[in-house]
Amino acid sequence: MKIKLKLCQKSKKSGFTLLETIIAIGITCLTCMMIFSTLQIVWKINANETKNDRLQWEQFRSVIESSNLDFKYVRVDNENNELILYSDAMDDFYELDLYKQQIRMRRKIDGYMPLLYNVQKVEWRYNENRKSIFISIRIHGREYIMDRKK
Repeated sequence: MKIKLKLCQKSKKSGFTLLETIIAIGITCLTCMMIFSTLQIVWKINANETKNDRLQWEQFRSVIESSNLDFKYVRVDNENNELILYSDAMDDFYELDLYKQQIRMRRKIDGYMPLLYNVQKVEWRYNENRKSIFISIRIHGREYIMDRKK
């Protein structure tokens, strides 16, 4: 009977060394920090954008509701997407319209004054029963609504 002797061979074990593991954890941490920093910047930009949009909206409302201009509803021109108002104080007609993503206020003889920027959609309506002007404006995906009685 023959007995075969097996020589001890070094067995190859698969796995990571301590150094490889530390490097992998370091790279993972670095990647996570970069992603989190980017997210913080995006959140901050979004918060500033929201704040600026809100400020624009409040300025728009203050112009429309201004006692100096004392606007009265005339009509909504759905064909040109315009709201026509009359100012007793200025004794003139004003048009609000959406042009190249901005709401602008203009008179027939003069130029125009931009009131809102980055406007995606606008809706003007007049409720005859309530005698109120309804304005709905979408800026950066957020809806701003004004229902003004006059």
